[in-house]
Amino acid sequence: MDLKTLANEIEDVLDPASMDKVLMYYKDVQEEDEEFMQILFENLRNETVYWLQPWYQLSGCLTRRLDETDEKNEEKYRSDPICKEEDEKINKNWRKLIKKYGLPDKLISFARWKNKERSKNPNSNEERVRRFVASYLARGLERTVQQVFKYIISHLIEPSKRHYTAEEEKIMEVCFTHQPHNAVIYLSAILGREPRGIYKRLHYLFKGCKETKRLKWTIPLATKLVKSIMMHTGLPLEELKYQTFDKSVWLKVQEDMNQNYIALSKFWYTYLHVQIFANYDVKLNKLKKKVYRVLRESHYQVWTDIRWKDVLKHFPDGFTHLFLYKICSTTFVKHPNYLKIPIEKIIEIGLKKAKMIRFNNRRLKTLKLGDDGNLERVSYHLTRKKGMIKNPK
Repeated sequence: MDLKTLANEIEDVLDPASMDKVLMYYKDVQEEDEEFMQILFENLRNETVYWLQPWYQLSGCLTRRLDETDEKNEEKYRSDPICKEEDEKINKNWRKLIKKYGLPDKLISFARWKNKERSKNPNSNEERVRRFVASYLARGLERTVQQVFKYIISHLIEPSKRHYTAEEEKIMEVCFTHQPHNAVIYLSAILGREPRGIYKRLHYLFKGCKETKRLKWTIPLATKLVKSIMMHTGLPLEELKYQTFDKSVWLKVQEDMNQNYIALSKFWYTYLHVQIFANYDVKLNKLKKKVYRVLRESHYQVWTDIRWKDVLKHFPDGFTHLFLYKICSTTFVKHPNYLKIPIEKIIEIGLKKAKMIRFNNRRLKTLKLGDDGNLERVSYHLTRKKGMIKNPK
């Protein structure tokens, strides 16, 4: 799957399933890079540089710039930008390398791979293999190994003056909407771009956005949000149900709340909408079990197959597909490979966790607009405590 296919499969950037697709693509990219590097390590772990290197290619670090040229050395290296002839030489060296050692033709994986979990000691196996490959590619060039390695990364991962495509921006919007704190990490790997450039583009795309801050949602704060939405839409509360508001409305609400409009809209559609319009006692455990029953009776095979808007049709008025997704996904997000394991296994994990005692009595904290125009708690259970609105877990 390429980026264009991934973007075309995303119909609604607000749909949480769209983030699942992006995460699956991200994991596929990581697995592809790890698989290639594992082959590289196995085939080259015992290899050493057997050709004569100039003094400026003897450094043991790939990322640190070479110290100032020693005046005693007559051999000089070039410091101007790498030209087309040198680029062709690097590619020729790569062809020789993969042919000699039987490696897959995936230079992009070599450029993209990050040594995060393994030791970065220059003498570790991983770093020695990376240095050997970079040195091989630098053969015959009046360049340092660091220059060649940096050129490979910048040339393959982020070609100069490459404009952002509509598909890339769509994927950026998905990540920024659902995983704002990890968006740049995912996007850098998926799009093959440097984090600094992604930050700049995000700022350009979402200029005017307030910084996303973690809010502790209280009833007065939720009341302020509802009143702001009502004021800027001109609609009474009962007509806000299942309404999709234009971005211009959310930007006005953003100014009232002094909070990023994406975070506000996400809170509205995922939590507050349900708390206001689901007018009945709801035990969250029973709700989860019903979701699992619907999934078991469906044709879905893995988590990413689920169409939450279709699942929503099996539930009473007032719920949103974002809410159903949220209360279920929190059970699995820390489970390894939850996006790819069979849906039946997912259901078994969910039902097992639902039996835990601490989850048995959790209820949806429903609200209504009181006579004074403020939100107030609707009590269906005598022991429920007053206080904060807590997001369902």
